[in-house]
Amino acid sequence: MRQSSKKILFIISLSTSLIALSGLSAADNNQSASPILIKADDVKFHPAPGFPKGAQIVLLRGDLSQAVPYTIRFKLPDGFVIPSHWHSTDEEVTVLSGTLNVGMGDKVDKSQSTALTPGGFQIVPANAHHYVWTTGETIMQLDGMGPRTTVFVNPAEWNEMIRKSNS
Repeated sequence: MRQSSKKILFIISLSTSLIALSGLSAADNNQSASPILIKADDVKFHPAPGFPKGAQIVLLRGDLSQAVPYTIRFKLPDGFVIPSHWHSTDEEVTVLSGTLNVGMGDKVDKSQSTALTPGGFQIVPANAHHYVWTTGETIMQLDGMGPRTTVFVNPAEWNEMIRKSNS
């Protein structure tokens, strides 16, 4: 199979996994004019589909497959790495706890990362190659406009991380 075909299949696979999160929502995701209120105790993280073991996620609003605003939270263990990837729309990142180390480029370079602590914020423009890694258990909130896509610069690297976490 050609590399471009593998990349397209991987994108479809990851997007399908993330779309499945709509069933994990802690909020009523209809796009009516009603406010969404979620108490902290009602936020329930679940294993993140399509991610190595240890990553947890909760969809707070939206439908990741539609052109509507979304809010998701990730809880990642200490030392978790998400290698270089990009999204087709802007991504807003807010660190809620722990330390999220962020960097730009095609490969993870921890020496070129910036540490964001609780309250830290980043906007990653559409199509920008970026990576993250955690120091301590870290919770980050991602906001953006769907549909949400994630494309890894090196899909084989991500697949190997998933394979190793399942061993």
